[in-house]
Amino acid sequence: MTRRALLKKFDKETETLWDQLYKIKDLLESAEDYELSELGGKFLDQIAEGIEDGDISLEDIRDQISG
Repeated sequence: MTRRALLKKFDKETETLWDQLYKIKDLLESAEDYELSELGGKFLDQIAEGIEDGDISLEDIRDQISG
């Protein structure tokens, strides 16, 4: 697989990951329970922070793929 194709697939899958995380947040908000909704928002924030600012970020992986 070429680096370009790999990067394209990687970006598609990370987009799917974000979509799923927001679906989980929306699901918890749909319960119309403030505390549950708050937990869902904090959970999403926690995961987003780890993905974006963790020891290994999505950008690190993209850079490695791009070479």
